[in-house]
Amino acid sequence: MMQYIQQHFLTKQKKSIAMQRSIKEIMVIQQPMDSILHIVDIMMSWDHVAELRDLGVQIVIGKAAFLDAHRVEVAGANGDAVAGAAAPLVIEADSIVVASGSVAMFPPGLEPDGNRIIAPKLALKLEGLPSSIALVGAGVTGTEFVYAFNRLGVAVTWLVDEYGVLPPFERDTTAELVAALEGRGVERHEGIAVQSVVADEEGVTSTLRDGRSFRTDMAFIAIGRRPDVAGLNLEAAGLPMDARLGIEVDEFSRSSVPGIYAAGDVTGMPMTANKALAQGWIAGWHAAGAAVSPYRPETVISAVYSDPQVAQVGLTEEEAGREGRKVEVHRLGYESGLKPLLMDETRGFVKLVADDGDGTILGASAVGAHAANLLAPIALGIRLGARLEDLAAIFAAYPGLSELPFAAARSAALESD
Repeated sequence: MMQYIQQHFLTKQKKSIAMQRSIKEIMVIQQPMDSILHIVDIMMSWDHVAELRDLGVQIVIGKAAFLDAHRVEVAGANGDAVAGAAAPLVIEADSIVVASGSVAMFPPGLEPDGNRIIAPKLALKLEGLPSSIALVGAGVTGTEFVYAFNRLGVAVTWLVDEYGVLPPFERDTTAELVAALEGRGVERHEGIAVQSVVADEEGVTSTLRDGRSFRTDMAFIAIGRRPDVAGLNLEAAGLPMDARLGIEVDEFSRSSVPGIYAAGDVTGMPMTANKALAQGWIAGWHAAGAAVSPYRPETVISAVYSDPQVAQVGLTEEEAGREGRKVEVHRLGYESGLKPLLMDETRGFVKLVADDGDGTILGASAVGAHAANLLAPIALGIRLGARLEDLAAIFAAYPGLSELPFAAARSAALESD
């Protein structure tokens, strides 16, 4: 959702800077709730249902559960017949792809009430913005909503547990993001988990495990998700039931049961849309008996749609250190490019991780404007086994942000001389 908020609820006004040396894009928030509703309308209307029907796909809306490895029963919301059927519908197939997604987790004491205590899904039903909010959680979703509420003018108290902000991401990139958010007024308390969130008629009290408490108008809970496998009756298909890990698959999205595939959040971490798209693509082609390249997780970009954005792909510098792997690391600041200077978006950097022996690209991270887009050529490079010298030989359109990863590779050559 955050990428849509970035694109639609902020309007851009151009203003001259002293000596007319550059143009700065000033983001101005106007009618935030109307803008959010507009975004929701776009998201709800952007689907491929009509396209699928035109291709002959039968779409059945209901709750599905396995009867065995090749049959599922689809019932209505109350366990009755689905629309247009006299009884629950039984569908038999040679191959079945499970893509049931994930559900939010709410430990005791941190359950949303849909009123003053909300969660990501309930945020879409907000009729107005609170003056203050406590945001519990610092994963991708929590961080993105910290950014969104802050930019919408809400006073944000960010409650972060001992795992810190964006645990899977590199510390130097997350530190840059945290500094930017705090510079805009976000109040962060990190190191102790929240024990309870209690609402009353006037507001919400969020209490940490050490006894400290914080008073706000509302609270937002985003502490994690788990695969949505409840009700699928996986055991009937011969699949192990593990509500925490979901359905384990191989590089072709195949489960341990022949003919049953799984894709997306239901296969466990990481729970990203592009991972789901990749696994679904592979599952469909493989189930149809067509040749398809296997899933390679090291080429899937993870991104946080905040300002600045944070993204990474492949092996991180920290992972390399834990594995005892010898790597060379090259970092280039946004201020090195002309386009960031023209945009007044010089905060951030791109970092490349390569094998210390032959320079093979192993991973990269970035923080700054459009960071996620900058790593697309790195993902391709990882897939093709490219080296630093291959990236250094590419000169992107000038001036542009896309120059940065290639310039970072060229800086590696300069550093080695």
